[in-house]
Amino acid sequence: MDYLKIENLSFQYAGSNRIVLKEVTLSIDQGEFILICGASGSGKSTLLKMLKPQLTPAGGQTGKIYLKNELITDLPDFFSTSKIGYVMQNPENQIVTDRVWHELAFGLENIGISASEIKSRIAEMANFLGIQELLEYKTSELSGGQKQLINLASVLIMRPDILILDEPTTQLDPIASQTFLDILVRLNKEMGLTILLAEHGLESVFSHSDKVVLLNEGQIIFADNPRNISNKIKKNETDHSRFVVSLPSATQIYLASGLSEQCPITVVQGKQFLARHVPSKGVTKEEKHSFVDQQSKNKSIQLKNTWFRYEKNSRDILAGVDFDVYEGEIFSLVGGNGTGKTTLLKVIAGIYDCYRGKISVLNQPIKKMRQMIGYLPQEPQMLFIKDSVFEDYKYYLHNQKINEQEQLKRIKNVADRLDLNEILGQHPLDLSNGECQRAALGKLLLVDAKILLLDEPTKGIDSYGKKQLILLLKGLAKQGKTILVVTHDLDFAAELSDRCGLFFQNNLLTTATPKEFFSQHTFYTTAASRISRDFFDDLVTTEQVIDAYKVAKEVSDE
Repeated sequence: MDYLKIENLSFQYAGSNRIVLKEVTLSIDQGEFILICGASGSGKSTLLKMLKPQLTPAGGQTGKIYLKNELITDLPDFFSTSKIGYVMQNPENQIVTDRVWHELAFGLENIGISASEIKSRIAEMANFLGIQELLEYKTSELSGGQKQLINLASVLIMRPDILILDEPTTQLDPIASQTFLDILVRLNKEMGLTILLAEHGLESVFSHSDKVVLLNEGQIIFADNPRNISNKIKKNETDHSRFVVSLPSATQIYLASGLSEQCPITVVQGKQFLARHVPSKGVTKEEKHSFVDQQSKNKSIQLKNTWFRYEKNSRDILAGVDFDVYEGEIFSLVGGNGTGKTTLLKVIAGIYDCYRGKISVLNQPIKKMRQMIGYLPQEPQMLFIKDSVFEDYKYYLHNQKINEQEQLKRIKNVADRLDLNEILGQHPLDLSNGECQRAALGKLLLVDAKILLLDEPTKGIDSYGKKQLILLLKGLAKQGKTILVVTHDLDFAAELSDRCGLFFQNNLLTTATPKEFFSQHTFYTTAASRISRDFFDDLVTTEQVIDAYKVAKEVSDE
């Protein structure tokens, strides 16, 4: 008997002509781990919200959703509130109280659970998740990873029958992300909890899924177990290149090989695949270090002994930061949540002032150069103040004293470059996370900023979209723009950057080219590096491993 059943579900948002979901039909058994993936704007978030009556968006809906053979809209509010758990993408949006203990108790108090049972449930949950030391913390003091753990705890403490998560790791550093996903696997395997997870990053979760559901433009293209999905893509004549680049590195290497054998879907299986087919240590092409060329250029951003704290007697968020970024360089900062990366961007953008040290932008004080700096925050919705993307763009350009003809020309240029034409007329709050991220980046490109500061620019963007973003940013760098990126996406950083730096304990520890940076690290590295380092030297992207594999096969076949 189907536990959760979706029948011919279609949906479009109020005021929009775009059909977001198109006759979606899906059956889910109790205790299954379902991975939902697809391009940004494919309907993943909308589908998940339809499964939680309290979150169902306003709009036109046809079709039916059943939970335990009962229409989900007929379920008592008590049941759907407590038994259908939902974890949002942004940890900040779900926290409602000032302290962790209160956050965990909040939902239980609202459904009338006794004080003694609340205390017992909190104790059990704190021990299971290992968050005992956080119970007395203020929620404002938590890192992004800790906040998302608390969100998960506040949902699980209600003892749900089904757990829905919408890209919950998108703001977590790689280690915190893996810890969070490991907990989900335990909940599924050990507790039998039914889980529906929407994710763009499939590397860690793909192999743990019972069923992978691929959405494209609101329709289900495939719904099958991970290996069968990979084999169907290989045999299908339809172009699925947009989805292939989202698959685990091991699977991408296998699909590129053209071989027919059991498809690898984990790092270990990827290493075993290379061991079978790379007869000896492979030879890789020597690549130029792009940073050598950058050093001959002018310094765009200079930080000397930079210190910052939010309040006079509070702890330092930046502690003696020293580094330079060059004209036309793309520099990526990686590191754990709460280490000071976002604060550093805000200081460079002139949003905050350091209390010691010196920061120069294009050899000038920041106050003189703010018009030359474009800053993309983690929450791109903050950049929009009008009822449509188009109106917001026009208003922004009008304030820059740009005439209407030039406004339209610039908007068209940006919309074409970032594939925004279909969403220009939509309200920014109605956009998917990936669409909003692209629209916010477009706003920065409307004016000729020389410095781009991007905080988690891939949040909510699928892997294909990331590759398009990489091409765009590299093109901007060739035009002389300097780009400083804060990201948790190591694959993105490896493919994009001229240099990468590890931020730890409020300072920049190490900087190196991606080849050197990711080859030297064990945990802060890419899956492609883990798979290939026993067979090839210093490869850090999946494309590099595929190319090296093909060269090695050609040599062995001669």
